[in-house]
Amino acid sequence: MKNFIHKIINTIQIFDLLRLLFIGLLFSGIFLNLWERPLFGVEGRWAEGAREMSLRSSWFVPTINFEPHVTKPLIPFWLIKISGELFGFSEFTVRLPGALLGLFSVLIFYFLAKKLFEKEWALIGTALYGASLGFLEFSRLSQSEIYQLFGIVSALTVYIYYREKPSFTGYTLFIFALLFGALSKGLTAVAVLGLFVGLDIVLFRRFYHFNPKLFIILALGVSLYFLHYYLISKELQTQLPFYLWFRENLKQAVDPYDNLRPFYIYFYFWPLWIAPFSLFLPLALYKNFKNFKSLSQNEKLFFLTNLFIFLLFTLAKARRGYYLLPILPFTIITLTFYLKNLKEFFLVKLHQGIALFLPFLSLVSLYFLHKKGYPFNPNLWIGFGFTIIAQIFLLIKSIKISKLSEKFLSIILIFLLSEILYFSFLQPAYSSSTEKESGLFVKRLSEKNQDLKICSLSLEERPVANFYFYAEIKEKVEDLKKPEEALSKCKIIIIRKNLKEEWLNLFQKEGYKMEKFETKGDKSKNYYIFYKSSTLKTPSL
Repeated sequence: MKNFIHKIINTIQIFDLLRLLFIGLLFSGIFLNLWERPLFGVEGRWAEGAREMSLRSSWFVPTINFEPHVTKPLIPFWLIKISGELFGFSEFTVRLPGALLGLFSVLIFYFLAKKLFEKEWALIGTALYGASLGFLEFSRLSQSEIYQLFGIVSALTVYIYYREKPSFTGYTLFIFALLFGALSKGLTAVAVLGLFVGLDIVLFRRFYHFNPKLFIILALGVSLYFLHYYLISKELQTQLPFYLWFRENLKQAVDPYDNLRPFYIYFYFWPLWIAPFSLFLPLALYKNFKNFKSLSQNEKLFFLTNLFIFLLFTLAKARRGYYLLPILPFTIITLTFYLKNLKEFFLVKLHQGIALFLPFLSLVSLYFLHKKGYPFNPNLWIGFGFTIIAQIFLLIKSIKISKLSEKFLSIILIFLLSEILYFSFLQPAYSSSTEKESGLFVKRLSEKNQDLKICSLSLEERPVANFYFYAEIKEKVEDLKKPEEALSKCKIIIIRKNLKEEWLNLFQKEGYKMEKFETKGDKSKNYYIFYKSSTLKTPSL
């Protein structure tokens, strides 16, 4: 009896320890060194759009280089604007709202999982979600994907809690969560939740949801959704936002003007977004196909929703890898059902075997970086040291633990540690950006030489939003096509991508100095800044 009590206490201690470690690692994965990496890709559109909204005291028309940029919904712009106005605009503050929403989505997902599973498996499902590549990558970016995912997870959770009977409160929370997702990225959230709810109503005869309460709150939600576009149109004094809504949400799916990827790309991105647990996906799908009749209602519902979402995005003609991210919470629930009912442990043992190599892989990475002469700072030493020690500790625990749920949770945390080492330490430490370097140089030039006109000179591509964000432009940077015109109008001249030899010779002849910011491979990230040394105070680089 004494041994039995001791065993129970020890088991509780292990589970609580793993839960606390997951919470700590989740915070580290989302927030640690969030301020280090320069703005990447389209992050600058959201950051600069919000910064210029703040400069112009606008709430409805984001601009980039003070030109309207109204192809995207406004919620991300609003939250980034608020964050920037409270704490100043920086990499950290423009990413902070998305990171917080990512954290909240994990908490909400846990409440969803608690409704579907017992306590331990609810935590495992939540850990699978929080440790997935799709979640962790986008929660650290200032992009709309994590905003949309928050809306989808919230709406899904509300529906699961309130679906058993008509509820005005439930309908209100569901519609507003859905509205948040739709006003973050578009109608994708509506399509995905529409599939899930539609399948649930039809398969399990929940037609009682078609009632006046639903239609009242639905009408309110639709009105608020289009009010958003009306207010944009009113400020712009044009109907263009409504056309752009049609083009971006409806026309793009059947007759796209860009993003024409092959139909099979989602066979790659579906497993990628749930990595490092992708190996479970094909077997889980196979088992669900094979045993479909014996599945519970929830297992059937989530399994079929996954298939319909995948089919919907595959049939749509505009395709990008991140378009499929909304499938993530549905797939994680399906995988959790599969793991909970697992009778063959080969894949679990395989993941444990892979986990055995992760501390060694961290050591090899450390040696490789040192051998190649990459600079090291104390931050990186802390990251590598903690990762290796924690992984070894968890490996020992996972070998000793016999209970499947606790063993698998410890394996998830081992993989999560490697992801944190990459996303929170290595990627920020070794990321560079010519857009940031050139933008900051122009900022310093303009601060030391106020009221001097800045312009860009281009035949192909103008500076991008990331550049404008770092340059902290206060007015529109005019884009010119002829170097003679630039020489007559401007004191600071920006050229992106390609610098013609004759332009260089002309500027040097006129007494202009040049600072160049080049990167290997991608010429579109090359920037050339010309300024006249006789009239400008040159900042130190």
